[in-house]
Amino acid sequence: MPDTRNTRKKLLQAAVDLFFEKGYASTSIREIGTKAGITNSLIYHYFTNKEELLFEIVNRSVGDLLEILKEVMRGVSDPLECLRQMLIGETALLSAKRQKESKILFSEYHWLTGAKRKALRKSQREVYDIYMDKCTELKQRGILNDIDLTVLTFSIFGVLFGFFRWYRDTGSLTKEDVAENIWKFVFYGMLKSRPDDKT
Repeated sequence: MPDTRNTRKKLLQAAVDLFFEKGYASTSIREIGTKAGITNSLIYHYFTNKEELLFEIVNRSVGDLLEILKEVMRGVSDPLECLRQMLIGETALLSAKRQKESKILFSEYHWLTGAKRKALRKSQREVYDIYMDKCTELKQRGILNDIDLTVLTFSIFGVLFGFFRWYRDTGSLTKEDVAENIWKFVFYGMLKSRPDDKT
């Protein structure tokens, strides 16, 4: 009997590579087995179907993100610095550790159904609540502009989710450079002063 953990790892990595390159819908379970060097009959010993592979990939990606965010929250009490480190930590995750999985998460999650979709949404909501709570704390301290918190939180997600689509590590900016620019943009906007500021 092959090593269970190693076989699962091979299947998951093959699925990550193929879903990233071809998309979920265009990848067959047979292709995943072939890439992993595992027979079709053996695949079903580890995963019920292709959707289960997709769920484990995206769930692991969101789980890693939640772990990063919670670790930052435990270690940083200042809400502004906490939010900055959360943004930097998520940027690093999207660009390095889980780059392929992040693309799959944002592009292919809609293929999940039933309990799997519900479980993913619950985890995504937890991420949203963490950012929302931190933005709320900033507002309560009187250091946030007059911005609707829901709009602000989703706008932060929009900047972060867009990042993995265009970033290439062969470009002139490192992921640390990009993270620094993202948090500056989120915190301070792009203008040195407001157009209606007469001072």
